[in-house]
Amino acid sequence: MPDRLASFKNSGRNQVLFILSIITILYWLTAKSSNVYNNAFIGAVFELLWLPMIAFAFIGPVFSTILFVKDKYNPGSLVLYAAVLQIVALYILIFFKSN
Repeated sequence: MPDRLASFKNSGRNQVLFILSIITILYWLTAKSSNVYNNAFIGAVFELLWLPMIAFAFIGPVFSTILFVKDKYNPGSLVLYAAVLQIVALYILIFFKSN
């Protein structure tokens, strides 16, 4: 088992998915915890990004699961952690109330 973890290399696809997951969770934390419309520019950026962020929040965990299976359930895979972040983002999106 340690050999398998030590020799595992995350692909560029896994790294991109992990970075997008971090961006998604930061987006939803910011949107739910602060009033982004105080600044016109930030409000406009949030208005432009809301549809891609909602789509990624719901499609991302499915895509992460598929990639995790392709990585043969390796716990060193970044897609496992991306899936956890995306599930947390869904929880924030659904259950947190906006200010």
